[in-house]
Amino acid sequence: MSGENPSNLIRSFNVQTNFATGPVAQNKLVPPQYTRIKTLYTTTWREQSLASNLDWDSKAFAVQLPQSLRVVKNIFLKVTLPAASAGNFKKYPGLFVIKEVRLVSNGKEVYTSNVGDHLADYMESLTEEQLLCFGQCWLGHQEAMTGATRDVLIPIPLPNSAYNGRAGYSQRGHGIFPAQTGNNPLEIQITLNSNKDVCATSGASVASISGSCSLLYHQVEMTTANMDAYSDAKGRYSVVTRRFTELTTGWQAYGTPNAVVRFDANSPQGCITEIQIRAIDDSTHGADETQYTYDYIKPSKIKCIADSVVQRDLDAPFKVRAELMDNGFCQNSDFPSPGRMCFAQHCANNTYMYSGGYNMSLASNVTFEIAFAQACRYKIVAVQLQRVKIDSDGHMTSSLE
Repeated sequence: MSGENPSNLIRSFNVQTNFATGPVAQNKLVPPQYTRIKTLYTTTWREQSLASNLDWDSKAFAVQLPQSLRVVKNIFLKVTLPAASAGNFKKYPGLFVIKEVRLVSNGKEVYTSNVGDHLADYMESLTEEQLLCFGQCWLGHQEAMTGATRDVLIPIPLPNSAYNGRAGYSQRGHGIFPAQTGNNPLEIQITLNSNKDVCATSGASVASISGSCSLLYHQVEMTTANMDAYSDAKGRYSVVTRRFTELTTGWQAYGTPNAVVRFDANSPQGCITEIQIRAIDDSTHGADETQYTYDYIKPSKIKCIADSVVQRDLDAPFKVRAELMDNGFCQNSDFPSPGRMCFAQHCANNTYMYSGGYNMSLASNVTFEIAFAQACRYKIVAVQLQRVKIDSDGHMTSSLE
């Protein structure tokens, strides 16, 4: 039997009334109520082999969603990677297969996505255990990388895709894509990297992947009534997701440690939740972009100036680190956070909820000043909110306003 007697502690509860205010959040002595999801469903897989002209360095390879496709949870590009000619694959080689994906509706671009950047941003939000499972499941990762052949499944960034945000591992769901768009099927255009980008050794490559690519559709199956309701959302579909817009043009060389460089952003439009300063250690990677990974280093200073007025100033390394911590960015060992200047509150955790932003079109000129403690190559990327809609004719459009 316990010799404890907490009677004095219990009597003290009633004298703490200064803190015992506000609505009741929960009763921890009552088991949680058993609830349900609104619509019951299951999922099936469907595979579509792609033409043999999809290969390394392919540009804007186009495929339309099948007319028979109805409700989709995710779409993946499945690629069988041949063995590396020398050395090993990079960690998470699936990140380096696709250069960009463009969604096209009615002959017009809806939006373009650098798939690797979106996935890396998502993977940064995972714990070490979640990251390992995710990488092994989809991206061909191993705890000890080899050059052996393997399958990778790279998520296609549909508007509902969980990998456009930073929700991490979650059971709440991220919605579906209603694929019934009438006579205006959505077109996916895929541009691939070179056969060197997936290899961890400079100069190494892999053989052709012609004939080894397919699209995997993760279909949602449910009752006929629910299938009819969810498959056709023409005139009703409207979601907000994120768009990454590179403000610089390719990787910029930075040579003199602690020297301040200025970049004029020319007032990017729309609601910008954060600016990312992505930087790669120059001594490790040099100018060989096929060897770049996502092992970012952080700047020592970031300043935003609008029409000669300083908007925000992170003028010391500890402020750059504090900006990440204050906004919920907690990195893991394989995906360190790039430097960020945040214009929304807690934006690491609020990619599905508006928590602020900055419309830079209010200024005639927006300038960023940055500095690094070492030589590097860097990019400046704006993270913007975009609204994606499907109109009554089945045309998909996106807008930054």
